[in-house]
Amino acid sequence: MRIGAIYLAAGFSRRMGEAKLPLELAPGITVGSRGLLALRGCGFQPIVVVVRLGDPLLWLYDKAGNFGSLPKFRIIPCKDAREGMSRSIRSGMEALLPEELDAVLITLADQPFISVMQLQRLIAVYKEDPMVDFVASGNGKISAPPVIFSKSLFSRLCQLEGDAGARGILQSPDYRGKVVRYASEWSFVDVDTKEQLDKARLIWSQVQARAK
Repeated sequence: MRIGAIYLAAGFSRRMGEAKLPLELAPGITVGSRGLLALRGCGFQPIVVVVRLGDPLLWLYDKAGNFGSLPKFRIIPCKDAREGMSRSIRSGMEALLPEELDAVLITLADQPFISVMQLQRLIAVYKEDPMVDFVASGNGKISAPPVIFSKSLFSRLCQLEGDAGARGILQSPDYRGKVVRYASEWSFVDVDTKEQLDKARLIWSQVQARAK
């Protein structure tokens, strides 16, 4: 079974007011590199990183996981990124369609606390029931990325429009999906605003303190 991955990193950080992926959780630890590093060792191949045109990609480098420590991936510039997340997903799907995959994981670059364990659990649930249309992550009643989409939805993903991304698929009664619930709310923290960045930095420091 082959599962590829799309790492969505083409946002314009409008709510942050500056590029958010190069911002640091701690000295030398960038927001954007954390989720990509988690993909390493999970068996996703190929991995495509969808970015906006002109992104200098400085967020790919940090002390804890420098460029050489990241999984092998291909950069896909999205010329229509301003039209919303759907365009980024479509760019990633167009790059992966020739690979004849069984499924695709879609995850966001601004979720720095997604872990290897979470991704491996999504894979395990999907492999237990490969006829399911998708396996999403969840906290409470909310279904969210990372999400594994079966090839039964590839054509639908290639037709997405707007900035809602694949949310309509997750909420539609037309598709059979499973949601893997996680107890830790901080696993799903995304970094869209200065306040969320402050929260993410606090969580990072607490996680590192517990790991010592």
